[in-house]
Amino acid sequence: MPSPSDRPFESHPLAPASTDRRKRVLELLALLTGVAALVVLVIDMIFADPGQREAWIAACLVMVSVVAYGMVRWNRVEYVAHLVVLGTLSTAVMSVITYGSVRTAVGFLFVAAVAGAGTFLGRTALISTVVASVTALGVLTFAEVNGWLSATPYFEVGLRVWITHSATVIVVGVMVYHSGRQLREAFERQREELELRKKTEQERDRSLDRFARIFHTSPSPMIAQSARSGMVLDVNPAFERCYGYTRSQVLGRQDTFLWADARKREEYLSALLANRRAEQYPARGLRADGTTFDGLVSSEMGNDREDKLIITSISDVSAQNEVMERLRRSEERFAKAFHFSPLNMTISRLSDGEFIEVNRAEDRAQGLRPEEVKGKTSVQIGAWLTPQDREAFVAQLLRDGHVDGYETRMRHKDGSLVDARVWAELLDLDGEPCILACTVNITEEKQREALLLNVARGVAAETGEAFFSALTRHLCEAIGSDMVVVGECRDDGRVRSLAIRQNGQARPNFTFAIEGTPCARSLQQQDMLICTSGLAEQFPQATSLIESGCQAYLGKALRDADGTPIGVLFALWRKPVELRPDTQALIAIFAGRANSELVRLRRDREIQRLNETLEQRVRERTADLQLLNAELDSFAYSVSHDLKSPLRAIDGFTRLLEEEVGSRLSSDERQLLDRVLVSTQRMGSLIDDLLALARVSQGVLERQSVDLSAVVQGILAQEQIRQPGRSIDIRVTPGLTAHCDPRLARIVLENLLANALKYSRTKERSVIEWGHLPPVGSEPTMFFVKDNGVGFDMAYADKLFKPFQRLHMPSEFEGTGIGLATVRRIIERHGGQITGEGRPGSGARFCFSFGEPPAV
Repeated sequence: MPSPSDRPFESHPLAPASTDRRKRVLELLALLTGVAALVVLVIDMIFADPGQREAWIAACLVMVSVVAYGMVRWNRVEYVAHLVVLGTLSTAVMSVITYGSVRTAVGFLFVAAVAGAGTFLGRTALISTVVASVTALGVLTFAEVNGWLSATPYFEVGLRVWITHSATVIVVGVMVYHSGRQLREAFERQREELELRKKTEQERDRSLDRFARIFHTSPSPMIAQSARSGMVLDVNPAFERCYGYTRSQVLGRQDTFLWADARKREEYLSALLANRRAEQYPARGLRADGTTFDGLVSSEMGNDREDKLIITSISDVSAQNEVMERLRRSEERFAKAFHFSPLNMTISRLSDGEFIEVNRAEDRAQGLRPEEVKGKTSVQIGAWLTPQDREAFVAQLLRDGHVDGYETRMRHKDGSLVDARVWAELLDLDGEPCILACTVNITEEKQREALLLNVARGVAAETGEAFFSALTRHLCEAIGSDMVVVGECRDDGRVRSLAIRQNGQARPNFTFAIEGTPCARSLQQQDMLICTSGLAEQFPQATSLIESGCQAYLGKALRDADGTPIGVLFALWRKPVELRPDTQALIAIFAGRANSELVRLRRDREIQRLNETLEQRVRERTADLQLLNAELDSFAYSVSHDLKSPLRAIDGFTRLLEEEVGSRLSSDERQLLDRVLVSTQRMGSLIDDLLALARVSQGVLERQSVDLSAVVQGILAQEQIRQPGRSIDIRVTPGLTAHCDPRLARIVLENLLANALKYSRTKERSVIEWGHLPPVGSEPTMFFVKDNGVGFDMAYADKLFKPFQRLHMPSEFEGTGIGLATVRRIIERHGGQITGEGRPGSGARFCFSFGEPPAV
């Protein structure tokens, strides 16, 4: 077997891929050789003469090929090439012996054997194959010359010869290709190795350049020294800044002047020479100005014993040491504050909740001692009931960085559950995220809150005297008293109880005198009256309290808004008591609530008394108002009706006077007479309008469904007949109905449409529009009449619906100012509303509704 040096191909890193290719080539060669030998065998068996058959040679070659192919398939490739080369040589020798001459074509087989050995085997195998081939050819040639070969030389050619030669040529070609490919791959590998070497050298140059840059740009002082003499060879700028020496001042000198302690230098050199390196060696450096600093010295001599260069770096740690000292003092203060805090404080790991440190304060939440907590997790000791509770707490802590007043429940070591409130901060201990936590037991506070909530729920739904019964029940349970009473002051100076709770039972109300009792003093002072013991000695006149055996009293006056006492809330105990501040606060809360309810109750009583007389007063006032309105309407109608007779007389006599003396009057007299006639006509119109206004306020509304659109069309049709020369654009929305009085609805529409036609007559084309606004919820339908007339200024809109108020001069537009007042009176009688909006020169729009019809 060839040595590793004979097999460079397989020893290369790419050998696995080349071995696979070699295997495939050997498999192909075995297959080609076997197929060619098989074909020769078949042809020889069929076509050769009986005396000239050499089938046994082809059969041997087939067997060699089959064995070689099988070895390749079974991954036994190491001896396949040897077998093929040996089989080829053997076949060549036997073919020469069989054909009787060396000059036959079997010489190709010797060439194929040598090519195969040179391609697939090492140098030794190739030399052996060449020697064997040359020797065999020499022996066979010598035998042929001496006539030792028994066979007669056979030089005929045919298909068998062609197949043999072709197969040999193909096999040799495959081997040559394989050998050439190996050669190219070897060349490529050498080229890659050369490139790699070049890159390595470039990287080395860059490393040296980087080292030089690092040396000179390093923020730490660095020195290059000779290991033989200790002389300084180079220093970087950071060294100059740190020591105060220039580079020229230190080059060529020993480093002794840089050390404040020569003994430290000797120790450092001994360690450096022994280990060829020194790391973070503490020393004191000496600057050029004589000052010293704390430093850490690190030196490196390299692994090569012949390396005579020392690279040293110095770190100035004076500031760091000062910081560390401050940190030490800070940690000492923290430790003292932590351990001497009266509150229970712990430090636990953030990752798993294991307690690292616990202070000496009493654990009022779980009752555990520090040694029972350390080394255990918060879930194990019951600080968190479930892992999910801790995960929620940690999530909030990580989100906010701290937690203030986090409420949770913990398990006491006796198994009971306690309410707790936790304050926590994140901190870092030796690179480990930890939690600093402070825990406070709030079970009693929660109980008080629950009590207050229960009390609040108990009395919230009650009002009046039922409220005081609930209040006394809850207060008696809350403070543990033997009796609680809420009383109301009467006008005669006595107190009537509103609710009494004694020994857990409600008692009947009664009235009692307060002279000489603690209740009287409670009503006299603003703050709470407290007597925790000796009630009989302090109030000897309170016989009923003394007989009941009560020894302690607490009372609070209930006052009106002006400070007048209106009641009292007090509690009694048969034994002396010690009242805690929270108990007094609780009673103050109850007293405040009772005070508010008593004030409300007294106001309700006053309101009830007023309501009892209010209805009668309303009926009386309503009757007086109806009578007065009827009298006013009657007066207005009578005045208007009675004024018509003298006005008709004035108008008639004035016209007779005009007929008699009209031709003799001067122009001034004629003007005066015309003014009289115009005034009588205007006064007649005013009287007619007043009569119309009075009529709409009288009578009963007869509501029915009215087609307002049809009424509008009828009114406008009559107006077009009266004014045939006007151009009027009428826009009427059909089918608009309302539930109203048809007579009064027509008056409303006549007035609104007449105004629209009157105030738009200055336009070349009047536009009169009738419609309704989009409905809003369940509100009544709003109708509108719109025109494109002169409009009006909205600043004077409040005068629109007042009698005799006009927004235009009589010389511009005729009218009395009664029309819109009449419309408003009709709309209000129907329970509706009317509004007007306009803009000078842009027309006006009046919107109105007739209200909801009354329920039948």
